[in-house]
Amino acid sequence: MHLEKLDLNLLVVIDALFRTSSVTDAAAELNLTQSAVSSALKRARAHFEDEIFFYDGQRMSPTPFGQSIAGIVPEMVTRLRALSRMRATTDLVSLNRQFTVIASDYVAAVCLSAVSKRLSQVAPDVSLAVVPFSEDSMDRFHRGKIDFMIGPSYWSAASYKRAALFEDGFECIVCKTNPVCKTGLTFEKFQDSPHVVTNFFVGEGKSHFENWLDEQNFDIKIVASLPSFVVLPHYISGTANIATIHKRLLSQIGHLKDLVCFDPPCDIPPLTEYLTWKEHQEFDVEATLMREFMLEIGKSI
Repeated sequence: MHLEKLDLNLLVVIDALFRTSSVTDAAAELNLTQSAVSSALKRARAHFEDEIFFYDGQRMSPTPFGQSIAGIVPEMVTRLRALSRMRATTDLVSLNRQFTVIASDYVAAVCLSAVSKRLSQVAPDVSLAVVPFSEDSMDRFHRGKIDFMIGPSYWSAASYKRAALFEDGFECIVCKTNPVCKTGLTFEKFQDSPHVVTNFFVGEGKSHFENWLDEQNFDIKIVASLPSFVVLPHYISGTANIATIHKRLLSQIGHLKDLVCFDPPCDIPPLTEYLTWKEHQEFDVEATLMREFMLEIGKSI
């Protein structure tokens, strides 16, 4: 059989070349030397009896055969990575592994902090690496190099697996000097106020609240658009600005004594944050244990 003659590590190199179209960039991504990548490509060419890639100007382009395996290799490498991590482990206590999670600072503050604290008690050799939403992190998640993603349903592709992690509502915050503290926050004043919102600058980038505003065709004045939920309240102190934030974040801003909370003057639908993973992870026993653990913590917060 030809499989015995194929070094599966060569597929990792081919996968990187498909993405980068460059020996130099592939070597940097894989932490290999350029000569090591070139050598791997040479061996892959000998095995498949095809050039796989050719230089088109200064970039590498796939040959017709290369194009025929372009849709096979990336998913195969993702599954092989999952296979390499599989163990006959039955509980978290015996694990020694770091799980990487894409999440906003809001989720990191109100949920993953609780996960980390609980891990320190029951599975001290299991750790979390939290990374923000970005084009790069989303690409790494798609390639199976990041274990989980947490976000609203619209952040994940239909092909991904997901489960509801926790739900949250919203509150409006203003500075104590804002006139609405005396008159009350009416819907008209809500619309007329200058708003501070979030934007992750990835794809559409908008949060649940901002997407809802668009759906309602509300025309509001945005004075600041931030990539962080946690810093958002700092743009309210000493201003006439207003922000609509998650209720679970209120405990994070208790030190800002000049802020006042109001119930929103309109019905903002609650937010559901989903834990998302890729199909190949269904066969990763360790990841399954971690997934169930996080879902259990999500129910308790």
